[in-house]
Amino acid sequence: MPPRGKTILMVDDEDDIRAVVRQMLTAEGYIVLDAGDPHQALRLAGQQPVDLLLTDVVMPLMRGTELAQRLLAVVPSAKVLLMSAYKVAEIAASGHPFLAKPFTPDVLVEKVRQVLRDEPSPFARRRPPRPQ
Repeated sequence: MPPRGKTILMVDDEDDIRAVVRQMLTAEGYIVLDAGDPHQALRLAGQQPVDLLLTDVVMPLMRGTELAQRLLAVVPSAKVLLMSAYKVAEIAASGHPFLAKPFTPDVLVEKVRQVLRDEPSPFARRRPPRPQ
């Protein structure tokens, strides 16, 4: 079961993708806010709590990686999950978990749960251990 009341801000410039992802995640008990552009997403994040930013990487107004940086400056406790249908070098460099499009509902839900539980992603860069 997903944690009830967790809010996901989903950002994609494609209306159909937003609608399908919103439906998938709402059916699992998540509160889903969606935005068609990064500027709208930042406004939403400033108005209500966000537990997870689920964003496309390749968008016309701002890259998803830049959106993640800006959102984390406002909501440092938020988790980030990037998604894209393209192989983009900045995804690996960002250190954020990644979900390749297209994906099935099961894969989406499991990845969201994993990120919200803060489990290490196989795609994330490992941080060096802190000195004792």
